[in-house]
Amino acid sequence: MRAGTGTQAMILIPGLGFGGSVFSEFMEGFAGQYRMYAVTLPGFGGTAAPPAPGEKTSFGEQTWTNGALAAIEKLIEDEGIQNPIIVGHWLTGTQLALRLAMKHPDKVRAVVILAGSARMVGSDSARAAMLSTLEKRIAVIDKFMAPRWFKTVTRETWDDNNFLPGDYAVNPVRGLRLWREAAAPGLHVWVRYLCEFNAQDITLEMDKLTVPTLILKPGLEGIYHTAGNNYMENYCHKNWEGSIGNNRNISVKTIPDSRVCLWFDQPQEVRKAVVDFLAGID
Repeated sequence: MRAGTGTQAMILIPGLGFGGSVFSEFMEGFAGQYRMYAVTLPGFGGTAAPPAPGEKTSFGEQTWTNGALAAIEKLIEDEGIQNPIIVGHWLTGTQLALRLAMKHPDKVRAVVILAGSARMVGSDSARAAMLSTLEKRIAVIDKFMAPRWFKTVTRETWDDNNFLPGDYAVNPVRGLRLWREAAAPGLHVWVRYLCEFNAQDITLEMDKLTVPTLILKPGLEGIYHTAGNNYMENYCHKNWEGSIGNNRNISVKTIPDSRVCLWFDQPQEVRKAVVDFLAGID
């Protein structure tokens, strides 16, 4: 999906479940300033999924995620895109945006992360110990979660236990629409991408990030899960702890009264934060 007439290029990478059209309203606000490309990860937004790797292929190999990264690199090459601003959203959109910047620091102007999630975080000390290293994290997915849970899960159980409408937007009607869009892809597509997300830890690489980066976090006020065991806090806030504070290239801002698709909840505040950040790196 393309929009905008500006000379500066912007590439937008949606999070799991979404096609590039989820950015339509966000892109409208920047149409006069940027030439924008909203990509869709294969398998989402009504597109065909990549071939499934062999059963013995570790999720730590990031097969589909790396395939998406290569496809975005090809887009940049084919379109002759120079020094783009990379916008990454939510699960996997975050990893792709940051990895592009780390891999091509001289070819990416800036990164904007919208409700980014860095890694799977344990909600108790026992689970945290199981995820304490990348090797342990991968082993948990390869040997337990994928074969014992994800391989046998039904669609009904998946929808009841995955993300909920209120995770996506404050407005309940908007949240339900976004949930339906995110839940539409095939179950095997969601499982593959989510297992690859769970079998990585981008925080281990954050010291390599030299490109100016803005992380916009959703406020998550009033979200309805038990205090101290809030999985959305884990995904959007706690997962960054200890990995970004010492990197002067990273700015962090929380957008109050917002959820994962925060540009729907607070469009003016999100736009202002992005504009102010980009103006500061000129």
